[in-house]
Amino acid sequence: MQDYLRIAPRKIGNAAWVETLGLTAVVLGLGYWTEPTDPLHAFSGFPWSLFAPVLLGLRYGFAQALVSGLLLLLVLLGMHRFGIGAYAQMPAAYVVGLFACAMLVGEFRDLWDRRLEGLQRANEYRQMRLDEFTRAHHILRLSHDRLEQKIAGNDQSLRSALLAMRQRLNEVQGHEALAAMAESMLDVLAYYGPLRVAALYRVSEDKVIPEPLASLGELPAINFAKDPMVQLMFEHRELISMRPEMAESGLHLEKSPLLACLPLIDTNGEMHAVVAIFGMPFFAFHERNLNLLAILGGHLADILLSREQEIMHLDIDVARFNRYLERSLADAQRYEVPATLIAFEMLDASWSDTLQRLLQSTQRGLDVLRVCDNSKRVKVVLALLPLTAEDGAEGYVQRIRLALQEQFGRSSEEVGLVIHRQAINRLVRKAAVKRFLISECALDEREVAIH
Repeated sequence: MQDYLRIAPRKIGNAAWVETLGLTAVVLGLGYWTEPTDPLHAFSGFPWSLFAPVLLGLRYGFAQALVSGLLLLLVLLGMHRFGIGAYAQMPAAYVVGLFACAMLVGEFRDLWDRRLEGLQRANEYRQMRLDEFTRAHHILRLSHDRLEQKIAGNDQSLRSALLAMRQRLNEVQGHEALAAMAESMLDVLAYYGPLRVAALYRVSEDKVIPEPLASLGELPAINFAKDPMVQLMFEHRELISMRPEMAESGLHLEKSPLLACLPLIDTNGEMHAVVAIFGMPFFAFHERNLNLLAILGGHLADILLSREQEIMHLDIDVARFNRYLERSLADAQRYEVPATLIAFEMLDASWSDTLQRLLQSTQRGLDVLRVCDNSKRVKVVLALLPLTAEDGAEGYVQRIRLALQEQFGRSSEEVGLVIHRQAINRLVRKAAVKRFLISECALDEREVAIH
């Protein structure tokens, strides 16, 4: 217990009233013992009997000081009534001073007690909030440490996942790329979703084949032909989820067992498959995460498209570059996912092959390169950097220049390398990219396949 609580306790019980009576009686007894004719010392110099109400007022407050003063007044009135000693004359100054001192001291003690109580409550509240903050901090720190351990033990990124899907495609034999890669595709979506219960179904002639090619968790029964969310997905040809704004469609989406329905649509507009999402964590069910699933779905569909073009013996490099350029433009417009298009124009023909090999050696996992000749009969290497903003593209160009300086001791100007850049973001339209390729890079219009 604090020292001030021993001197002036907060809780006042019966002991305080016993002490009030006892201290007042002791003061009267001492006064009578020292001065029998004037026990209150009202006429003999200093009124020492004031100590009783003053001390009680300091220790307990106004009420005890007042009671002690009233007891002294009763004694004084009794002595005045019977004319004992000098008390035949009423000492008015003593009475006024007695009650003034007792009441003032008691009132100030109560005032400071209320202030201390208010400060104590404020301190207790701050202590409670500090304890809550401390617990939250320790929980957050523990969560952060575990997240660091999880990230440190997992080197898979979105880029590496898409690159792994491309490599997996190269291992697939025959025409059934979708069936062979269904498990891998669903695993990627489940990892980045994250998904708990989902299945991937083939789409043929705008109808969902009810047999799943890959599944995750225990699937509930569903009638795709009559499911309102699936119907809305085919109508809008985009990801549909159980969100409030979807209720404006007029369809009763709450009757569907699905949380979301994700179509895999390539840049040519062909729907290869549908991912039916039946369950996912509540914290992951928000617009940003759903947009990520839609972006992944588009990239996975483009991977399937590249396989079909390879089987048809089309120009794979040109088709692949055009497909990823269309995908980057679509993602930038719909989901605000940035990309950058860089054109390396090689004015010095003697360096063109060396520069081309240098660019190929520094190519990153998701980067797409295309070599062509422009209208000036100069070789141009187009580099598409998906998921790369302008600052990332600047770092890429600086690495090219640094590699050129370290390997050959030449600057880009000395080898005739001219670098053109075009950012792809929400504000950039297809016409601007087309203008960049035709006007700034001097490509023939037939080389630019942007629709």
